[in-house]
Amino acid sequence: MLLDWDYMLSKLPLIIEAIPRTLLLVLVSAFIGFIFGFLLAIVRSYKIPVLSQLATAYISIFRGVPLLVQMYLVYFGLPHLFVYVNEAFAITFFPAEFNKMFIALLIFSLYTAAYQAEVWYSALRAVDYNQMEAALSVGMTLPQALIRIFIPQALVSAIPNFANLFIALFKQTSLAFTIKVVDIMAVAKMEAGSTYRYLEMYVLIAIVYWVLILAFERAFVFLEKYFSNQKKHRAVSRG
Repeated sequence: MLLDWDYMLSKLPLIIEAIPRTLLLVLVSAFIGFIFGFLLAIVRSYKIPVLSQLATAYISIFRGVPLLVQMYLVYFGLPHLFVYVNEAFAITFFPAEFNKMFIALLIFSLYTAAYQAEVWYSALRAVDYNQMEAALSVGMTLPQALIRIFIPQALVSAIPNFANLFIALFKQTSLAFTIKVVDIMAVAKMEAGSTYRYLEMYVLIAIVYWVLILAFERAFVFLEKYFSNQKKHRAVSRG
C-alpha cells in the first residue's frame, strides 16, 4: 500500500494534542490583528498627521517582506535589540530571551494586522459618510457612531475578506515550527524524522488542516448571514 493508514491513525492523537497550540496561535493573532488593523484603518481614513504616514509605512513593510523573513528578524533580532538597550541605558528591564510562543504571536499579529488594515480601510470607505455626519449631528460621539453605524455595515462587506485572511493565516502558522514552536507542523515533522514516514505524516496533517479550515469556513458563512440579516432588519426598521 502507498499509505500505512494504521500508522496514521496511531499518530492522530499526537496531532490532536498539538491542535490547541495551533488554535491559540491563530485565534489570538487574528484577534489582535483585527483590533490593531482597525486602528490603522481609522488613522488612515481620517488622515491623522504623522500617524497616517506611519501607518502607511507599517502596512507597506509588513506586506512587502516575506513572513518567514519577518519571523527570523524578530526571533533573532529582538533579543539582541533588548540586550543592547539594557547595556546602553544600564537597565535590566528587557529580557535577553523570550518565550517562543510569544515571538510567534507577536509576529503573526503584526503581520495579519497589516492585511486586515487594508480590508478595514476599504470596508469603512464603502459606507456612506453622510451617515456619519447625520449621527454626529444628532449628538453621537465619534466612537458611538463607529460602533453603532459604521462598523456593523462595514463588517457585512468585509467578512468574506476577513475569512480569506483568517484561512491564509491558519495555513501560514505552519511556519511557526521554524522558530521551534511545537504546533501541528512541528509534531508531524519530528515524528516523520524519527520514523521516516514522511508521506503518511504529511498526508495526516493535510487532512487535519483541511477539516479545521472547513469548520472555520462554515463559521464565517454563519457570521456573514447573521450580519446581512441584521443589516436588512435595520433597513426595514428605518423604512
